[in-house]
Amino acid sequence: MTQPTRVLIDRLLGGVSLRNVQGVRTAWGDLLGEGTVAVPAVLDRLDSTAWQRKPVGPSSRYLAILLALLHELDEVAFKREIQRLKKEPLHSMHRHTVDVMSKRKGDRVYGTVSEGVPVYIADDVDQSEMVYCYLQRWSCTPDLAISSVTRIDVIALTDEMDYLGLYLLYFDGIVLTWQNGNLSYLRRWWRKFQTELTFYHEVGHHFHQHSVGGQVKEQEKEADDYKRLMYRSAHPVFVPMVRVLFAPVFWGMKIRKRIKREGGATKA
Repeated sequence: MTQPTRVLIDRLLGGVSLRNVQGVRTAWGDLLGEGTVAVPAVLDRLDSTAWQRKPVGPSSRYLAILLALLHELDEVAFKREIQRLKKEPLHSMHRHTVDVMSKRKGDRVYGTVSEGVPVYIADDVDQSEMVYCYLQRWSCTPDLAISSVTRIDVIALTDEMDYLGLYLLYFDGIVLTWQNGNLSYLRRWWRKFQTELTFYHEVGHHFHQHSVGGQVKEQEKEADDYKRLMYRSAHPVFVPMVRVLFAPVFWGMKIRKRIKREGGATKA
């Protein structure tokens, strides 16, 4: 293990401990830049008795991020390390982390979009080829800030999920959900529409380099504004046509609201 690699891993874990998103992003990118040279250093950190004890402070996050990094650097080494850890007397919370991370080995790598962004599609996603074609098309939207996204993951939407997409702010990654099943034409169109908007929304978080997790009103507004801008850019004919068709409805609703408001003011 070289001294620079050890320092980079210290910076990575230090950023996780302090919740310093930019610090984690920088160290993560530098470690990925080292490639497989960094694998022995990551394995050395994972070879610890700390995982046998109850997590203290950010230690549970350390295990997850080290495994995620190893997966990016060398998938074969990642699979071997998962098997090794599963045989160790891990604390139940660390064992849960290993079990969750082990599911990454089932990822299907379909290829890349835009300027080399890798796409991973989970094995249980229906119509994965169609999903990948959609992503290729959406990623070609003019001025879309996609080139520095580290990866795009597509997972199956389940009932317990309360989100359609996520921005992995530590890694500059995007997670999209996909609703499985044989749907009617209208529901298929709605699923595609929602997924495309969600995609642009999460790229919007990346474009603005948002560094606070959770629903932050200002950040969500910026991502929504970006989403609308990109959707208009991707559909330069469809959006204006819809605006023209629905203009009478829009103005009718606006007039009714105004009449109602003025009527209430008159009574008062």
